[in-house]
Amino acid sequence: MSQLPTSGDFVSWGTDELLQRANELYIKALQGDPSDQDFAIAHYRGVLGGTPNLSSDAHSQLLGDLANVLAIRFQQQDNHADLACALECHLAALALRPIGHPMRIITLMDFATALLIRFKEYGKQNDVHLAIDNFGAALALCPLKHPIRWELIMNYASAFLSRFEYRGDAEDLERAIKQYQIVIELSPPNERSAPLSNLASALQSRFQRSHQLGDLELSIRYSSAALDVLPSYHPDRTQILRTLAGGLFERFHQQGDAVDLETAIGHYQAALNLCSPGHPYHILTLNNLADVLLARFKHQGDLINLDLAIDHYQNACVHSDGHPDQGMHLDRLGKAQSLRFDQYGEIDDLHHAIENLTLALELHHVGHQRRSATIEALASCLRVHFEQEGELADLQRALNHYEDALELCREDHPRRPVVLANLASVLETYFMQYNNPSELNRCISCYREALELYPTAHVDRPIALNGLACALLSRFELLGNEYDLDQALLHCTVALDARPLGHPARPTSLLTMARILRSRFLPWDDPKKLDAIFEHLRAAKDACPSGHSSLLDINAELSTVLFFRYLTSQHSMDLKEAFGYHELSMALGSGGIWPAFRASLYWVQSAETFRHASAVDAYWMALRMLDHCITVTKAPELRQQLTKRYADLALDAFSAAIRHKQPDLAVEMLEKGRLLLWTQLALHRSMLDDLRSCSEQGARLADDFEQLSHQGSRRLSSRESPQHHRELQKQRDAVIAQIRRLDGFNHFLKHPSYADIQKAAIDGPVIVVNASQYLCNAVIIFSTGQPALVPLPHVTLMEVTRLAGIFEDISRCTGDPDPFRSRERQLIDLLSELWDLVVSRVVDRLLEHTPKGSRIWWCPTGKFAALPLHAAGLYQGMEPNLSQLYVSSYTPTLSSLIKSRRIKNSKAPRRVPSLTAFLKSRKGNKPSRPSTPIHTSSTFAAISSSENTEDIDMLRAMLPPTCAMTRIAGVDATYEHALRAIREQPWIHFALRAEPNFDLPFESHFPLHDKPIFMWEISQALAEAERQPEFAFLSVNHGSGAKEGHEPLHLPQALHLAGFRSVVGTLWGVDEEVSRRVAAAFYHSLVVESKGVLNCASTAKALSQALKMVEESIPLEQSIAFIHVGA
Repeated sequence: MSQLPTSGDFVSWGTDELLQRANELYIKALQGDPSDQDFAIAHYRGVLGGTPNLSSDAHSQLLGDLANVLAIRFQQQDNHADLACALECHLAALALRPIGHPMRIITLMDFATALLIRFKEYGKQNDVHLAIDNFGAALALCPLKHPIRWELIMNYASAFLSRFEYRGDAEDLERAIKQYQIVIELSPPNERSAPLSNLASALQSRFQRSHQLGDLELSIRYSSAALDVLPSYHPDRTQILRTLAGGLFERFHQQGDAVDLETAIGHYQAALNLCSPGHPYHILTLNNLADVLLARFKHQGDLINLDLAIDHYQNACVHSDGHPDQGMHLDRLGKAQSLRFDQYGEIDDLHHAIENLTLALELHHVGHQRRSATIEALASCLRVHFEQEGELADLQRALNHYEDALELCREDHPRRPVVLANLASVLETYFMQYNNPSELNRCISCYREALELYPTAHVDRPIALNGLACALLSRFELLGNEYDLDQALLHCTVALDARPLGHPARPTSLLTMARILRSRFLPWDDPKKLDAIFEHLRAAKDACPSGHSSLLDINAELSTVLFFRYLTSQHSMDLKEAFGYHELSMALGSGGIWPAFRASLYWVQSAETFRHASAVDAYWMALRMLDHCITVTKAPELRQQLTKRYADLALDAFSAAIRHKQPDLAVEMLEKGRLLLWTQLALHRSMLDDLRSCSEQGARLADDFEQLSHQGSRRLSSRESPQHHRELQKQRDAVIAQIRRLDGFNHFLKHPSYADIQKAAIDGPVIVVNASQYLCNAVIIFSTGQPALVPLPHVTLMEVTRLAGIFEDISRCTGDPDPFRSRERQLIDLLSELWDLVVSRVVDRLLEHTPKGSRIWWCPTGKFAALPLHAAGLYQGMEPNLSQLYVSSYTPTLSSLIKSRRIKNSKAPRRVPSLTAFLKSRKGNKPSRPSTPIHTSSTFAAISSSENTEDIDMLRAMLPPTCAMTRIAGVDATYEHALRAIREQPWIHFALRAEPNFDLPFESHFPLHDKPIFMWEISQALAEAERQPEFAFLSVNHGSGAKEGHEPLHLPQALHLAGFRSVVGTLWGVDEEVSRRVAAAFYHSLVVESKGVLNCASTAKALSQALKMVEESIPLEQSIAFIHVGA
């Protein structure tokens, strides 16, 4: 490159020489070399600033050339100062070329072009208006035969097209098309490729608005013509190939001709071959090619096309880092990965889809035209992820995103009904998890609004109709309003009519119709009415291809209807066939567990309605299915919701077995249900913790079992058959068999038989008192023989609920003044009523087999758990009370009592107790061990948050000298010190205020000096203890009560389940002075009873004796609050 002259050199140059040199530089600058552009700009500025007496023509020409080169450099380097300077130069040049000047046309066109560039950069509407005005002014001055007229008209048309794309005004599009048509007529044949291509693009835009196939056909014709006249090396060939491919792709969508699709793929591939990375069209072409490959996958089903499409989308995302369109590419990548998850079932694809759609949403700022579609896609993926992984946060995020999408789709938005229908579907799922009627009502409202907005013939209208029918059916099942059932039938009929034979969604509507008709069937109806239901179900099954997701529900529903028919007709073949469909539903993979569970619940309901003997089998099947459902539910919160919702199932099962003369089975089913309830829904997970801690082989088998269980919980993918799930089940069964051969794991995943459960009564009888909606009764389990049934003919669930409510009211007032002893008289009346209705009948049976003074254990269920059964009595003169006849203890489950006795003789290393795995998974962190452990030989620890050490001093005085005691009080009562004591000392005295959580017992906590210690942390510390935890005394003040409808788990019972063999505590709060007196009497009696050596087995009798010692000095309402739990 020649040396740039200094400003002084230009003075000696003539005007012609200056302009000739400037023209040479201008031509070189147009070729795109940045250094040539910089040199040219510097030359122009030097000439303009250093050459006096330039003519106006020369000055304007130099200004115009400088402006054009600056505009070119701006487009390449994005220096905004270049564009601003270019516009200033054009304005200065215009001033030098007034109306009538022969070059004014050129300056007007260049100025308008620069304005159009600035409009595309900043989006300022005034720039495109000014550009159109200046193009128009230039065109008005341009003679018909002027050589640049056709180029001017094409730019004029491009300005109209740009304004149309910004404002959407159809008039601008029509003007652009008209101007492009004129250009084609005016331009030489070898120059027509650009106007032909631009006209093709404009016609595609008009087709998108009017959907006139003629526009699409013309677009394809003009693009093909442009391609024909363009040399293979021409730089515009890439864009024309893309325009032509876009037209063919759109025609494929309209007419379905596979030739158009294949040709479009070929053109996009050719375009991609022409633009290497860095080319302006490279990223867009990658995206376009991915789009058509995705369409070919959807058309032909060949998965290689889906994989290729995802590869191209990923490349587009990589190359578009920081580009304004990166959000669009991430959006399409995420949607394609979601689609591949639907095909392959690989959870990583779903994770990547959620990740990329989340990133796309962050890039699509508020107001972005793609934001709503991205939100919808992300919400859909989150919902699917919830269905796969069971994470409640995913369901909540999906709901939030659909609500956000609805905000963006106002009343006139075409996507509003679609978003409403999707939102309704998520709300229905929400209702299924939480059983909240308000969510169901909102779901129904959303479906109804969607149906009002959908055109009558809209392809998605049947989806909303069927969804509304299902929601109305759910509300009928919840509230029993016949109008909802009638409306469900109406909407389902319309949906079914819109899905003729061969329609892929017809099985879904047939299944919904069958459920509605089954709900309309009454016990006294003619069994022939069931024929129509069978007809719909069999038609649905015939319409489903192998592996169809609806087959699970169809088989379950067939099972339910066959149960119905069996109960009315008594044909044994119906029952056999019902069982067959029930098992078939489960055999199609673990996804069949939920339909099978629903079917078993319908069977239970029907058997109870008809008072049929198969009720016992129905309950056993339902409990088995509930156990399976809990096993495959990952989220702890969902397991809690599931168990609480069906907490009464085991109570009703117990009642059914008693009514059908099977008391041993009643005990088995009740224990099965209570294990699910009180081990926080994770029994087998705790077994896995035990398994991992026993040996390397155990750890390996635990991992194998967990992996196979997870794989089996996935739904079938397109590459998997039912046989695949059956193979997984075989492998899982083989792993279970290996686990059961390990020492101590022979009962892995087995539920105890009555013979196993009966071991709970080895030290004394256990009385199960059950409160069911069907029957309330008691069963006494002795160490040998069958359980003894104790009928409670005058007790109903309503009566038990009433008594529990009164006791709850009294317990709330404990400690309040009672000067006239009215509350005490009310309490005595209630304890007497409890004696007459329940306890005296149990005692009559006990006296036949069990000597007075013996220990007995109470295992109350449901509302009975809120009653102080141990304190029942007449409290009149010489009339006996239970406490005078027997020493009462409680146990939350029979298995926990058996386990606490097993601990006593265990020499094996400690394993994690049943709740530990669940609790660890809930919190995700474990209590840290103190950095400097304190070694001590003590066996007893007293923990008090008070600075007053009277209680601890009293304990020290009561305990034998051989019993070393650790004191933790006042400022020393920290989290770390308390946790260390719980780990190291087998006997713990809690002199702390408690904050109970009766709904989530393991969220109960004890406030300490620095931070509280939760029950779940105590459980975990006991799991890690080197010495067996023996006993805990809760000398605490706490509240009472539980959420309506839930069986309470009191603090002493929670500590027992956490790992202590025996616990003494209160059912409700008592005064500190009362607690101090009872504790002193208890430890005195314990030392006497144990002959100077602390013995956990003596704690129940010690409490009984202590309460007799202080009964005259403390109120009755406080003395009966104390209970013993465990061995």
